[in-house]
Amino acid sequence: MKPDEELLGVVVHSGVVLASGKDVVAALRRITAFPAGLGLDAVVVARGVHAEAATRQEHQATAQREAEAGARREHEAAAQQERQAAVQREGEAAAQRDRLHRQAMIERQHLPQFDEGDELRLAVLTRGDEPRWLHPYQASSSGDDRHYRFEASYWTAPLPAAGLLTLVCTWPEVGLGESVTDVLLPDLAARAAGARPLWELAGEA
Repeated sequence: MKPDEELLGVVVHSGVVLASGKDVVAALRRITAFPAGLGLDAVVVARGVHAEAATRQEHQATAQREAEAGARREHEAAAQQERQAAVQREGEAAAQRDRLHRQAMIERQHLPQFDEGDELRLAVLTRGDEPRWLHPYQASSSGDDRHYRFEASYWTAPLPAAGLLTLVCTWPEVGLGESVTDVLLPDLAARAAGARPLWELAGEA
């Protein structure tokens, strides 16, 4: 999930440090409100051994994803060949049922790993509930073994009750232990209602 791309949200907070350690820090650059939820733009910067760890983790995760994608393509190619053979043996209807069954098996075998240790884990904590971990809808990274920077955008919905946003963040692979941060966002619903359609703004220009 992500914000409506045709709405210009309202920035309701900026500059929140979520967690920090020696030579590594995670922060929210800004919180943007929309009627349906909040956009959270986070950044992590690291240097020294923490930058080296982040770079290594990213390379390992990339290699793992490429290996999983290759294995999935091989399974899909094999399934296609078996489907063609089934058509010759049993007819189109039976082959279609077989194809759907095999596709479901492939998807279960190759579901993407949510947590591969190459990104900041960010969750919203609500009263009485377990943390609801968010997955970034866009992310980028840059750097090397000396300096590393990770930026990501997360989406949480609906708007938090009473304007209190409680965030949990962690990235142990780069030296950030679990940390809980409360962010108070006064008059959140009213401010979120101020989001404007981009086309409407363009017409006023």
